[in-house]
Amino acid sequence: MPGSLNDILPDPISQENEEILLALLKRKMTGAAGLTAWLLHKMEERFGPEAREVVRDMIEHREATPRPDVGEPEADLQAFCARLDSGCVGSHRWEKVVDEPDCIGYQYTRCMWAEIYRELDEPELGLVICASDEPAIQSWNPGLAFKRTKVLMDGDEMCDHVFYGKKREVH
Repeated sequence: MPGSLNDILPDPISQENEEILLALLKRKMTGAAGLTAWLLHKMEERFGPEAREVVRDMIEHREATPRPDVGEPEADLQAFCARLDSGCVGSHRWEKVVDEPDCIGYQYTRCMWAEIYRELDEPELGLVICASDEPAIQSWNPGLAFKRTKVLMDGDEMCDHVFYGKKREVH
């Protein structure tokens, strides 16, 4: 299953070294997420429930700004997903379940962000990260779309991401 650091390293490392590096990565991510949760809690103390409403608004109203060098949807889909694959190495585990020129589907079974925000009892705050999936693909190319029905951050057993050309029907 993709996601090993060895997927991107020029020379392989041992499983033991990978576990050490991933533990370090998770500690750093936990520090950042913990700071975010602490800031939200302090804002809730000062401003009341409206602080959390801002978070909910961020989740509901993420917008896409297309990049200036948008290309053909199929080529951009492949490029976007290649960047996604390399960017998720270490912090995620996944299987590519659909790999067609105009549609790429994933099943993510591990997301460190979901683990961390759930451990902090703040999955709603973590959903701000999840909310960027659709705007990210539409920023990459407005001719592309995104569908998801399951979310690890919500406690589902996986996230099912499907990125596709808007001309294609996805069920």
